[in-house]
Amino acid sequence: MAQQISPEAALKAFRQRHGELADENILLKALVSELEAANERLRNGEPDQQPMAGPADLLG
Repeated sequence: MAQQISPEAALKAFRQRHGELADENILLKALVSELEAANERLRNGEPDQQPMAGPADLLG
């Protein structure tokens, strides 16, 4: 049997998860930007400046 939920409950859950995914997406884009910059520095022979946070550090 299929269980039904109210539209209000569904909307609340949707908004919460959408916010979480948006935050994760922004953090991942920031990480990609940092990695691309570090890659460019390494290609140019510049020393690596400092260790960067990994995805697990950013996403908690």
